Amino acid sequence: MTSYDVIVIGGGPIGSYTAFRLADRGLSVAVLEKEADAGLNAICSGVIGKAAYKKYHLPRAAILTEIDSFNFVSPQDQRLEYIHPESLAYVVDRRIFDRTLIKQARGKGAEIHFGQEVRELTSRPHDNRIRTQNREYQARIVVLATGVNHRLHKMAGLDDPPAFLYGSQVEIPFAGQSRSVEIHLGKNIAPGSFGWVIPINNRVSRIGVILDQKGAAWLNKMLEERIYPRSSHRVPRARIIVKPIVYGPLKKSVHNRILAVGEAAGQVKTTTGGCISFGLLCSEILVDKLERTLDNGNHLDDYDLEWHSTLMPELNIGFEVRQVAARMTDENLEQFFSFIKKNRYWVDALVSRVNFDHHSDLLYYCMESFKFLMKLKR
Repeated sequence: MTSYDVIVIGGGPIGSYTAFRLADRGLSVAVLEKEADAGLNAICSGVIGKAAYKKYHLPRAAILTEIDSFNFVSPQDQRLEYIHPESLAYVVDRRIFDRTLIKQARGKGAEIHFGQEVRELTSRPHDNRIRTQNREYQARIVVLATGVNHRLHKMAGLDDPPAFLYGSQVEIPFAGQSRSVEIHLGKNIAPGSFGWVIPINNRVSRIGVILDQKGAAWLNKMLEERIYPRSSHRVPRARIIVKPIVYGPLKKSVHNRILAVGEAAGQVKTTTGGCISFGLLCSEILVDKLERTLDNGNHLDDYDLEWHSTLMPELNIGFEVRQVAARMTDENLEQFFSFIKKNRYWVDALVSRVNFDHHSDLLYYCMESFKFLMKLKR
């Protein structure tokens, strides 16, 4: 049985980054990944904010294109474009992104074990035992970075996710605007939510929707109504991938010497379903807690307290926005688009609140303005 200070279960971006940071601090670390290599079967829009890229020194080799504007499209094809003074985000190749992060972890001394699917996880007073299909491991601390897979949570004594959203996406030949993401709204496209068109290059785009139900049919509808009429290239059998996305934080993401991080802990934007920037932030919190715990014998319970208090304002605004969006009609959306187009000073105040990863200030301002607008209309 091989022993480590920390075993990270899951070799995705958050697990790899956590292993990298822990190994960099001198801990013995192993990553157990069930796939045969990093970046296989990753399902993601691949948009990561520029600020997060810089803060966490993420791999530039994975960048496919830069995003500097967003184009919002109403049900009746009104368009509102926001152009940022500089690049706001990057679209990445997840295979290169994941493989580079796990290579960085290995470079700091973390051991990477591919093809190791955890079958059993046992928490004991002073350590944890892990059994895969052909090996056994021992660790003082276990970190679950298993993404949307919560099969091990019950064994670990952790909560299950409160709810899920579903993202559906396809990658097809479609020449959208090269540095602009389109956001499509309307009951006929994504009721209570939105669809997107994300350029990979000047020939191919990622197109998807996020809903509270499995949305392949809704994505097909978006393709038929919004994409194919603008394209000379129709894909009759587009390969649509549907992925559940954790919606809401785990109340309990630490138990004894086992912690969850990233989507495994529900550290996911409740607005867009993005999980990389929040997961990296919480990885830093986790690493800090682990280092002080292993050195001084402190308890890990305040991990939950710290990351919840850090992210709950952002998570709560997402819950509220989705509740409001579910009640909005297409007519409401058209009225709001028209209001924005006519009120320059309101837009100036809105733009000053733009932050790619932290949406609470911007969305609270929009919601209060919308509520006031609807009150006047009534």
